[in-house]
Amino acid sequence: MKIIKNSRGYTTTVGIKKNGKWTTKRVTEATKPKLRMTVAKLLEVSNRNEIPIDDYKLFEFIELFYDTFKVNTIGASTQNSYENAFREVKEYFGNIKLQKITPIEYQKFINTLGENLARSTVETRNKKIRAMFNKAVQLGYMRANPTHGVILAGKDVASLKLQFIDTSLISPLIEEITKSYSISRAVNFIALQTGMRFGEIVGLTWYDIDLDNKFINVKNAWDYKDTQNFISTKGKDRRKIFIDSSTVEYLEGYRKWHERFMKKNKIQNKYLLLFCSRDNLPVDNQACNKVLKKCFNKISNEDITLHKLRHTHTVQCLESGMDIIYVSERLGHADINTTLKYYTHISSHIRAINEKRTQEYFKRTIKLLEM
Repeated sequence: MKIIKNSRGYTTTVGIKKNGKWTTKRVTEATKPKLRMTVAKLLEVSNRNEIPIDDYKLFEFIELFYDTFKVNTIGASTQNSYENAFREVKEYFGNIKLQKITPIEYQKFINTLGENLARSTVETRNKKIRAMFNKAVQLGYMRANPTHGVILAGKDVASLKLQFIDTSLISPLIEEITKSYSISRAVNFIALQTGMRFGEIVGLTWYDIDLDNKFINVKNAWDYKDTQNFISTKGKDRRKIFIDSSTVEYLEGYRKWHERFMKKNKIQNKYLLLFCSRDNLPVDNQACNKVLKKCFNKISNEDITLHKLRHTHTVQCLESGMDIIYVSERLGHADINTTLKYYTHISSHIRAINEKRTQEYFKRTIKLLEM
């Protein structure tokens, strides 16, 4: 659905079926959300006139849902996520009637997905499909959502060594990263110190940095995979992250270096990006990973990626004894269950720390009675 902005607001053209014949209707509304709702109602009426609710098929509703409610409202990576989920559900069920997809049949579908996919991937697929069925129920195309109560399946492919860096290697890595200033080194340092996602880090501007109060405001991210532009963060992704004094000092030094770097290379940096490179865009993911591997290989032979630094920061927070709600908010996790997953992989570390604390806290001087 192509939306055009004009003097009256937003306009689009919709194909509908009237009296058995296809025709087009131009729709104009003051805002995009209102336009989408009007279009959805038109399509609903049009489709209901042609197809009884009980006869509505899966492929038809997926197309209606995606084109009307999603395609122009989400980023490229989220679009791919929806498309992958819908491809899987189409391949499994075929073009059957919506009403024939029962909770039992849907559970069988999830079980099948779990035979070849990681549990986290199955969870993502389920979320996208559930959103589609929720809309079907809301609009009256289904009586109940078959995804309710589903038990997720999938392989637990996460490995302790593959997910994060051992605690003993963090200080040597930071020492290696901070031996000199560069844009890629600074990105890796911030990833270790804050646990931010790569897109969030390279989307930072100096307007987002409050060195006096020791906060980073995460309001935007940089869409480095597709549009090469800012995208707004939503929900719990939008947050304030407290930074320690050493990070403040590092950023103060990096800022002075970066200003000299930009002047030398005649970089305009019109967005006041923290990590603006020679092409006036944020440094790319490949360059940052290359520098990270070079630094890490000096202290370890293990494989490493920039995203692993986010997991490492999460583990550090939990091992330090930080409140799990605080950690969840700091990382911008969708819910606390995402944070709890890390306990599965570091339970032995956490247990040892907690046992030591138990020993120290509950140690008593007891005068034993003579028997």
